[in-house]
This record gives sequence, structure tokens and C-alpha cells, in this order.
Amino acid sequence: MENIVIYIDGSNFYFSVKNKFKCKIDIEKFCQKLAGENNLIKIKYYIAPVGVNNPNMYIEQQRFFEKLRKINNLEIIFGRLEKRKRDGKVYFVEKATDVNLALDLVLDAQADIYDEAFLVSNDGDFSGAVKAIIERFKKKIIYVAIGNNKMISYHLKNVASETKTINEKFIEEIKK
Repeated sequence: MENIVIYIDGSNFYFSVKNKFKCKIDIEKFCQKLAGENNLIKIKYYIAPVGVNNPNMYIEQQRFFEKLRKINNLEIIFGRLEKRKRDGKVYFVEKATDVNLALDLVLDAQADIYDEAFLVSNDGDFSGAVKAIIERFKKKIIYVAIGNNKMISYHLKNVASETKTINEKFIEEIKK
């Protein structure tokens, strides 16, 4: 039985599931299914909170956070949204979430908190951290790939210990 930590890139996870499966899923069941019979030590969920200037999204996200807080051993790690302007249009960019996730992945490996880590993100920027952890700390990093071939990260697939592709059958059992 392995000690497992699951690292979820919240925004990436949400849009990957939404675009591929067009549904909402039970995150607790998703994580339990990933861990299987192993010892699920911790779930770390990385996200940038929406500001109160967008009241509908803010309320919806706060409800979501309340549901997450009820999940045993789940920790929410917040990044931030930064306002940008281009061609007179305002948009927001998520900052610090990826850095926080990569840092925790490395530091938790160094502290020997897990035997195996599941990385739930299609962001290839994590490939350097994943490769370093596998080589330096001899940890198993499982890339959890969600989506079609265009969405799945070639770089993560190439460096991870293994890739677990989430399919319709997996999702069917954990839909809300």
C-alpha cells in the first residue's frame, strides 16, 4: 500500500472535465477512485479565487469551496487573479497557482510525504518539476490526463512515471 497525495490544478481540471465530458463530477469520489486501495494522505487543490466584483461567479465559487472544505484531507491553496487590459478589453490571468503546485510537489517529495503523487493537470509546464522529482527523489508521479489528444500534455506524458487517461467509464461512476 502506497502513500498517495493528489495535486489538482483546479482551473485546468475544471475546464478539461467540462470540455471533454460536459458534466460536473464528485471530486471526493474522483480522488478516491484514483487512489484505489492505497493510503490517500492528502488532496491539494490549487485555484485562484474570483473577486467580489463578479458577484454571481463569486457566490458560485464560494459554494464550491464550501463543498471542497467538507472533503476529508483536502486543502485549498489559493493563487490570485490579476487584471489585464488589451485593446480596451479587461480580462483576468491566474497567477501563482502553478508555482504553488510545483513547489508543493517538489517539497513534499523532498520531505518524503508521499510514495506516489497524482498530478491532475494538462499543463506541460510541470514537466520539469516532475522529471526532477522522479530522478532526484525516486518518487512515482502519475500524470492524470483528461481530454482529447490536443488537450493532453505531450511533455508530461513523456516524463511522468505513468499516464492515467480518464475516460467516459471512469467519469460515469463519479458524475454528480
